[in-house]
Amino acid sequence: MIHAKTDVADGKWARVGSTNLNIASWLSNCELDVVIEDEPFAGNMEEMYLRDLTNATEIVLDAKQRVRRPGEPRRERAPMTSGSGSAGRALAGAVRIGNTIGAAFTNRRVLGAVEARITMIAGSVLLTLSILFAFFPRVLAYPLVALSTWIALALLYRGCKLYAKRRRQSQRR
Repeated sequence: MIHAKTDVADGKWARVGSTNLNIASWLSNCELDVVIEDEPFAGNMEEMYLRDLTNATEIVLDAKQRVRRPGEPRRERAPMTSGSGSAGRALAGAVRIGNTIGAAFTNRRVLGAVEARITMIAGSVLLTLSILFAFFPRVLAYPLVALSTWIALALLYRGCKLYAKRRRQSQRR
């Protein structure tokens, strides 16, 4: 099996390689990519991608729909634990927070209990910042207040919904 990542841009530029779009791949993993600026090659890659896309099926699984091997016990995800303070772990945490907030807005994947906490904390921090920004010069503050209040309320709403859903599920068990 080949697990290559491919990109095509403007029908002229193409990339094939192993690099994931995450900090670990960029900074610490040994990855290899080749970039080709050739219209015929990029055109062939684009055709292959479109052909593959017609045969693709998007699969979105939550905990109830997850496919397990016969006899495999259910596994609960371990809660995140604090690390030794290394920069890599801090960076991974920041990436996870960014991914969680992005997922809360796009609703493209199922969010878990840990992610509900992240959305609520991020929403609370943004709401606090928006209140503090209200006391700064109004010319700069009004756009920041409006934007951060909107984001904070959306995150708090999504976090509360996730928290309530998880709580209902745990009471059923």
